[in-house]
Amino acid sequence: MVSKEWGPLHNILINELLNDFMQKRVRGILINKGMIVLIKRVKKHETYYVFPGGGVEKGESLKGSLKRELKEELGIEANIKKLLFKRRFDKPGIDQIEYFYLCEIIGGVIGTGDGPEYDPVNKYEGTHEVLQLPIRNVKDLNLLPLEVKDLVLQNYANEK
Repeated sequence: MVSKEWGPLHNILINELLNDFMQKRVRGILINKGMIVLIKRVKKHETYYVFPGGGVEKGESLKGSLKRELKEELGIEANIKKLLFKRRFDKPGIDQIEYFYLCEIIGGVIGTGDGPEYDPVNKYEGTHEVLQLPIRNVKDLNLLPLEVKDLVLQNYANEK
């Protein structure tokens, strides 16, 4: 029989073990002078926007992975300032955790990324387009995930 004291601790330990085995993804929220950097995804039957980032590779830290992804996707170097949001992404066949960090651009030129998504012969469906938009325009976009879109609008819509 499990004691009552073990119950909550057991749940914490199980969650931590699951986190170790789940795929991790990192995303950068890049806001500067009222503008935000997003990736426009156009697929056969849908168009949506996402925050730049990608999967954490074996042996990488979360922040190290995000720096690599921002260099590959955007062509920039960034200072990772703070974790803004963490969520479990549950879709059939996909079990992962996403980490969304507020970032500051410290070098490079947006739009000069050379990641695999820009190779004409790649494994990705559709296209990837890097955009810089006024934050106020985000409210009209299909920006995913919606809870992070709402967080950005609540906290940064008045940035100048």
